[in-house]
Amino acid sequence: MEDITIEKADYIVAHYAHLMNLEERKALRHHISTLKLDETKDVRLTRVYLKTGWLSDDPLILNYLSEGYIQFTLNCAERILKDNPDEVFFNLCPVCKKLARTPFAKQCRWCGHDWH
Repeated sequence: MEDITIEKADYIVAHYAHLMNLEERKALRHHISTLKLDETKDVRLTRVYLKTGWLSDDPLILNYLSEGYIQFTLNCAERILKDNPDEVFFNLCPVCKKLARTPFAKQCRWCGHDWH
């Protein structure tokens, strides 16, 4: 299998998140919540996030993010491609062959080509 780029990994996580397993979804939710709480030092809000499951103290979940978010994204994307190769569609521009913004886009954000 070819090496996956961060651009393709972000595309997969953004548009095929339903193919992530439960632990990967929890790790992603934890990461997003961490970003939201980064600006506040409110301990009560952190406890609420932990109680509702938006943050996790589970070592298994935290291990997914131990190498950083970029590596987490690459690992998730590689696993999704390995387990579901027929469900992931890379929408490439027919002219410049770059990745479109979404799987359903009909105009290239790079060269402007329109294939409606």
